[in-house]
Amino acid sequence: MPPYFTSERQLLEYAVKLQGRKISDISSEIKNLDCIPRNRTKSVIANIIETDYFGIPTNSYENPDFQDLKIELKVSPLKYVQRVSLINAKERNVLGMVDYYDVLNHPIWHDNKRLACKLERVLFVFYLHNSEKPASTWKVLSAFLWSPNNEEDRLIQYDYQIIRNKIIGGERNSEKDNTILATCPKHQGGYDSKNPAGSEAHSLCKHPVMGAAERRGFCLRNNFVTTLVATYGLGTNVAKKGNSLGIPPAAFKFDIFS
Repeated sequence: MPPYFTSERQLLEYAVKLQGRKISDISSEIKNLDCIPRNRTKSVIANIIETDYFGIPTNSYENPDFQDLKIELKVSPLKYVQRVSLINAKERNVLGMVDYYDVLNHPIWHDNKRLACKLERVLFVFYLHNSEKPASTWKVLSAFLWSPNNEEDRLIQYDYQIIRNKIIGGERNSEKDNTILATCPKHQGGYDSKNPAGSEAHSLCKHPVMGAAERRGFCLRNNFVTTLVATYGLGTNVAKKGNSLGIPPAAFKFDIFS
């Protein structure tokens, strides 16, 4: 049975025990992972770490995963880019759905409780995705706690204001409009950017100015996620090779590929 966490320190000590462990070492439920289509492995791995390792029950969007500690858990993949020999974030880190009315009504991101509870204090667990190896052999590379420092908080607010201004102006936010905090599509297709009114209903949600707008989620952009792993997970700086930003494999304290 996973413990009940009474402090951040206890939680972090338990989390860092994941580092260097293969997914197959975490739970017996992993035995069927290699039979699951690769587009579903992320959700299965996240569920195993959340429920089997940390004992987190299914909760609502409005609550952080560790409710008593007010800490959100995010389990996410990293990838190795062979041509530049760097590790970086495989994808953006999705925080939850955008409620256009919430953003409009709360000019400060900390006051938007649906967003704040997912972003103010986060326990990140990152594993290495490798499409050439069985998913059960993938390793957890890093686990750490993070809260935005003063500069990150300022930049998040700047991005949040861009998103809010787009809502007020009846415009569609694009991920490239932002630096750290952005929004991304959260639907299974059906949205027509050239004719939003003609989009399928499941791709839309209520909007205070446009009536209906694309269903989108808040997210942390890829490069920022990579920087988080380097800075807070490893205590190092990101490396840049050409247009690629990442972490040298040697920065990790164990063999990440074995």
